[in-house]
Amino acid sequence: MTSMLMLSLLAGLSLQAQAQDVLRLTGLSPEASASLPDQYVIQPGDTLWDISSKFFGNSENWPRLWSINEQITNPHWIYPGNIIAFVPGTDLDPPDMSLQPGDVSMHEGYSTPTVYFEEGELECGPDIRFDSTLASAEYSAPGILEDSRKTDLLGKVYKARSAAFAQGEHDLIYLQLDDSSYADCGDIVTILHRKARRVKHPEGGGRYGALYEVAGEARILTLQDDIATAVVRRSYTEVIRGDLVSVRVPILVELEVEPPSGSLEGVIVARLHQLESLTASTSEVVFLDRGRADGVRVGDTFYVVERRDEYMDRKKDDPKLPPSVVGRIVVVRVDESSSTAVVVQASRIVDVGLHVTQSFE
Repeated sequence: MTSMLMLSLLAGLSLQAQAQDVLRLTGLSPEASASLPDQYVIQPGDTLWDISSKFFGNSENWPRLWSINEQITNPHWIYPGNIIAFVPGTDLDPPDMSLQPGDVSMHEGYSTPTVYFEEGELECGPDIRFDSTLASAEYSAPGILEDSRKTDLLGKVYKARSAAFAQGEHDLIYLQLDDSSYADCGDIVTILHRKARRVKHPEGGGRYGALYEVAGEARILTLQDDIATAVVRRSYTEVIRGDLVSVRVPILVELEVEPPSGSLEGVIVARLHQLESLTASTSEVVFLDRGRADGVRVGDTFYVVERRDEYMDRKKDDPKLPPSVVGRIVVVRVDESSSTAVVVQASRIVDVGLHVTQSFE
């Protein structure tokens, strides 16, 4: 009988202590606190202040909630997706609010989104990219790689009407022609700026003549002996005295770029803007050591590949390494032993010495 009485008294004291503790924590009566949810998922913008105000009617309780939860290292470090569990108790087992893992992981104040992995079929083979078809577009290749003895040179830019060092569109220039019988009033000629006298194959062997940049086009207005007056019709870069004059060289071509197909391989022997640009990107003009004699045709495409450790192999490829595709080029002009191409896609520098291929078989 005494034992039963003691148990009843302890139970009553426990319920009284629990009620007092709930009142101290929440400001709610035991009946009101019984309506609290068991769990709450933190939403974007939630704070302990807001949660305390919403569920307890008293935002000032947030320090108490924080103090009884050691897992909350900072009151500002609660994240959407975490679950708050409300656990009422007694003085010996006080009311508790804990953070349980949701969609976000927490560690010392840093949140890391959960990463989910899915298994798929393993694809093995060469590192190929840039193999989609690109819609028809206009590509510009204002450069020529050709033996100066084979270039159809007519003369040079002798003087200009303007006192400016460089001439541009609509400016009048005077051309000194080697043979005036090869030109006539109304003819359109190309102005060339020589960038390199000799281009050698980066792997030794062949020479590919001089590298010219197309500075612009001019229309001949009058002829007097070997001097022609011309107006700059279009300029791609500055036209200066001493630039060379040649027959008209088309530099624009419209092409649809297909994935590479065939069995041709080659090497990039020159870049039009080798000195001006440290990084080659799309629209850069490059020249290949393969031409008409090798079966190259306008519109052919090639993968640009490299076999390099960027730290150890800075100047040449390591033939032991598998090829990695770093770009794609399309051929826009073909000569007998070389061809001109435009970089249409690239993930890194497309430089002299890199190999090109149409197939990995």
